[in-house]
Amino acid sequence: MIIINKFRFSNKKIKVIISSLFILLIVYIYISLFINSSLNTYVVNEIDKKYSTITNNSFKDTIFYNQLNKIVTLNDIKISTAHKVIDTNKEVETNKENKEEKDTTVSNNEIKDYKVYIYNTHDTEKYSLPFVSDYSITPDVKLASYILKDYLNDLGVNAFVETKSINDYLKKHNLDYKGCYDASRSYMKEAIKNNDFKIFIDLHRDSVKHKYTLYEKNNKKYAKIMFVLTTKHKNYKENKIVVEKLNEMINKKYNGLSRGIMNRNDVIFNQDLSSRAMLIELGGVDNTIEEINNTLEVLASILSEYIKEENL
Repeated sequence: MIIINKFRFSNKKIKVIISSLFILLIVYIYISLFINSSLNTYVVNEIDKKYSTITNNSFKDTIFYNQLNKIVTLNDIKISTAHKVIDTNKEVETNKENKEEKDTTVSNNEIKDYKVYIYNTHDTEKYSLPFVSDYSITPDVKLASYILKDYLNDLGVNAFVETKSINDYLKKHNLDYKGCYDASRSYMKEAIKNNDFKIFIDLHRDSVKHKYTLYEKNNKKYAKIMFVLTTKHKNYKENKIVVEKLNEMINKKYNGLSRGIMNRNDVIFNQDLSSRAMLIELGGVDNTIEEINNTLEVLASILSEYIKEENL
């Protein structure tokens, strides 16, 4: 009130209004600083009690695992979060302990009739971070790959996700970020030697805004996809037939979910290595993991249908 009295107001009603607003402001600051903080602490403590029987890392994984309706396995989440980005273009820290727990490299000794090979040339591309950031989990294209794999597996299509780090290859061969496709090409060629994959998918995240990548149907949100077809190599027509078919199948059931096919004549993107190799831009920087998840369920269904139709 001392502060208010310094001002000369002729109208007492104005003084009352300003006094009320000042009091409300004080109350709001108190609630924000103290009550809300106490509430957050209470919630965290309650969650800690609920999951007190497991380690902190497993606790975080379990929370995220449940948020995704148990689509991906806990072990897959551990693998996908093993690479923590320090600098996208230079440094990726690898969790060696998780690698030792499960070596998922495709070898001649463990051929499992895989149909789909999923990899990420830009394996650190991230999506929006709404709730999962609270648990130190970053939704990225690697995690999206595991979700796609598990949806395919549920449909009887055996899929494999490349786990080897792109950055490890770059450091080993003294390459900068432009060498990412050299790395994924090397991994892809190794996979081809050891298995009879039918489809190769390089899963990426686009950089365009949400209004261009958001799709809605029946009050459910999805992340739009786009196929990128390279025409620089002589066998591109075979790949073109495949992506045109998949694009048609997707939009027939979810009209507009696919943004179409972008043709590139200046690059190869490893598509010369197979007649069914494709690059898919899945969503953009603003899409959430829920939207990505909904689209991957559709994509897996379409891929499964295509594989059965072609008797692959």
